[in-house]
Amino acid sequence: MIRMIGGEMPEYSEEHPPAGGVLLRHLLERLPTGIRVLVAGPHDIGLIGALAERRDVTCLVRSQPEATAIPDVTVLCGTLSKLTDADRYDVVVALDGVGRLCSPEDTPLAWAESVRILARALRPGGTLLLAVENELGVHRLVAAGTPTAARSGDAWRPIGEFGDAPGRPDRLAATLAAEGLPVTALAAAWPLPQSPSLLATPETLRHGPLDALAALAAAAVSPVYADEPVLSDPRRLAAAAVRRGIGAELAPAWLVVAQRAARPGQAAMSLPQALTAGPSGSVTELIGTPDRGWLRRVVRGWSPVLSPATGDGTESRPGSPMTAVPLPTGRLLEERLLTAALEHDLPALRRLLTGWMTELPMVAAGNVLVDGDRYAPLDPSVPDQPDVLARFAHTLITGGYHHPWPGVTDLARLIAVLAGAAGLDTAPEAPGADGPHGRREQEIQLDTLRQRLADAEDRCRFFEIELDKREAELGRAKTQIAAFSGNLGYRAAKAGLVLARAARNRIRKGRS
Repeated sequence: MIRMIGGEMPEYSEEHPPAGGVLLRHLLERLPTGIRVLVAGPHDIGLIGALAERRDVTCLVRSQPEATAIPDVTVLCGTLSKLTDADRYDVVVALDGVGRLCSPEDTPLAWAESVRILARALRPGGTLLLAVENELGVHRLVAAGTPTAARSGDAWRPIGEFGDAPGRPDRLAATLAAEGLPVTALAAAWPLPQSPSLLATPETLRHGPLDALAALAAAAVSPVYADEPVLSDPRRLAAAAVRRGIGAELAPAWLVVAQRAARPGQAAMSLPQALTAGPSGSVTELIGTPDRGWLRRVVRGWSPVLSPATGDGTESRPGSPMTAVPLPTGRLLEERLLTAALEHDLPALRRLLTGWMTELPMVAAGNVLVDGDRYAPLDPSVPDQPDVLARFAHTLITGGYHHPWPGVTDLARLIAVLAGAAGLDTAPEAPGADGPHGRREQEIQLDTLRQRLADAEDRCRFFEIELDKREAELGRAKTQIAAFSGNLGYRAAKAGLVLARAARNRIRKGRS
């Protein structure tokens, strides 16, 4: 059933994808059953359907075509300011943020005003699940365009970095608390606000396994920008932000759980310490324990991790998680390989390549943790790839990294060199485009090519000068030879020299 509440947009369809993904669906499935839920903003149809299986769901969207596409639930079509206080809800879900809740048919609302309206829709003790985009997140820092120069059809109010949303997790919590919504849980979301594949609390990012979390952040942003032009490689920026302790501040978005005046005895909804989504739709939870360190447990989907309970891969559904196994320790193999290449440390580079190709020859360097002589996959659910060495060579040569073989500029030759250093008999074929196309890395490659071209021009100029000198000397020698070989004095001197040599030879014979 659709109710027009005013400010609806009859002919407009949202250009950008709605909020969704396996992580958000997993979190919403943890909500209690039998409650009333308001889903504010565009959300994935599958996510809404899973939420509505055992709950009373009402959706609020501004686009009439989007409203007609939502089945089997009550839909309020219109702008956020038309939402009345007549209906109250146990949970308000705004995982798309508040930026797409208003329409040009009404006065636009600031971020705080939109949150205030959502808070009024909550019952006492109700819970708000809100996603807030970080205007200084990694996704904005590497974007080739700017939000103030947006060219999309919904950019009638492109305030960009001039928005009024809180810019830090602590300010976000303080702002919501001032609105009567104290934050009970907060997590940083990677790689995009609408579809995160990694969630981690600020405490986990500060005190958790930094190397593993940095690798997970880099792996989360890698597929999103595989074919996108960016200013710089987002994988390096994401990993550096987590490792330097500012992962929460540079995360693309924050997922907040806030509760309005909780009733006595009511338990607040919490968020796991860290959640990751695998390429096969699995969800893995990272658990920090005081005695066993950090553990990894599959809570949704299938994982090839050997379960201590079954001894083989296990199918895990919500409510029946697998047994937790220790999280591998160590540093990301790709980072160690790049460090050894930059330092021209050939023994370390050969040792890492040989160990990699011996232990995990089908696992990408960005998914391997190295701890001494131990090589372990970071995410076992990632499918094997037969050309992982060629992909690393592509990263090394297109990323503008210096390596011990500066004369090798061709990708196929570099793959052959790395294969030889790893002890392989045959080199894999060159892969296609892999990784983001960073303008900074392209500028580095152009600067390298310009320098090599300048060196080649200097050598050519030197050889031309030397060749001119040799030709001049050869011309003078030919002139002298021609001048002396044709006159009478030269011929007489030559005949006298022949006679003198003959006389000398006769004298030597007579003495002997």
